[in-house]
Amino acid sequence: MKAAIVGAGAIAREHLGCLTRLEGVELVGVCDLSPALAEASAEEFGAPFWTTDYEALLAERSPDAVHITTPPQTHYPLAKLALEKGCHVFVEKPITFDPDELAQLFALAREKNRLLVEDHNYRFNRPVQRILEGIRDGSFGDVVHVDVALHLDILGPGSRYTDPNLPHPTLRLPGGAISDFLTHLAYLGHVFVGPHRDVQVAWDKRSADSPLPHDEFRALVQGERGTALLAFSAHGQPDTFQLTVHGTRRRVRASFFEPLFATEKIRGGPRPLMPVFNGLSQAQAHTFAALGGLWRKLSGSPMSYEGLYALIERFYAACARGEEAPISPRDIEDVHRLILDLVAGEAA
Repeated sequence: MKAAIVGAGAIAREHLGCLTRLEGVELVGVCDLSPALAEASAEEFGAPFWTTDYEALLAERSPDAVHITTPPQTHYPLAKLALEKGCHVFVEKPITFDPDELAQLFALAREKNRLLVEDHNYRFNRPVQRILEGIRDGSFGDVVHVDVALHLDILGPGSRYTDPNLPHPTLRLPGGAISDFLTHLAYLGHVFVGPHRDVQVAWDKRSADSPLPHDEFRALVQGERGTALLAFSAHGQPDTFQLTVHGTRRRVRASFFEPLFATEKIRGGPRPLMPVFNGLSQAQAHTFAALGGLWRKLSGSPMSYEGLYALIERFYAACARGEEAPISPRDIEDVHRLILDLVAGEAA
């Protein structure tokens, strides 16, 4: 299958790195408004064609699939044109904040018999997949509650979100820079507790002199199968991206910035000793995470983007076989509705 990419920024490098490793996929072109970025990316990743003209990319290279890694405000028109040209589309999050635009894109995808997928990459990281497998086989029990916490110092020196000379495109979105991360929080909550029934949201700004409208966010989500607490902090340190899933048979804490997978479960033997055994298991998990994190850095592995590689691989397999997308339109629409309710709480 022939693949092309539009947008040659930071996240595009992860897409390009994955595409060059996939068997049966040929990278045929790179497009960016910056000719220097487009040419450099094409040269580095072995694409035979680069351009600043998106329509020329589609016309001259006839890709089977297009990756859209441009700023969010451009996703809708770029995805629409690719679908109209008969391409499968893999688009970075968020696809759009407009529900009508999202509905139009999925209607067009159905009309053209093409797949449209939004990047929900952390859903496909190994820790999340392990938890979901435990839920399916019954060893985890029922999900009661989920905590998703992302702490990231986006106010620090050199942050692309606070550069006064080049305002970040997410600053024009509802919720500002935090909107760049809301999709991750929302789909991780959704995959475990299902579509939301109610949300309670708190937006805050602790740094009065920053250009961000908000730098702290918390939301309590009531889902069909349980509750989820979603949190973003620009101040909580050190940086972390953690998922904790509480079930009726066990509790699992996983980290996306390191290969941590720590389990506490009901164990046999005297009940007072259960915390001891679980504590030893936690210590072992943290040791393995530290060593595994060091190995990932030295080996050049995808690090926290392992889920992106897995998702892209599944996406191309589904395209080639004519199967359903690895993320259903219903899931993407449910997550989109949740995000709209989360940003609606900003105005309140």
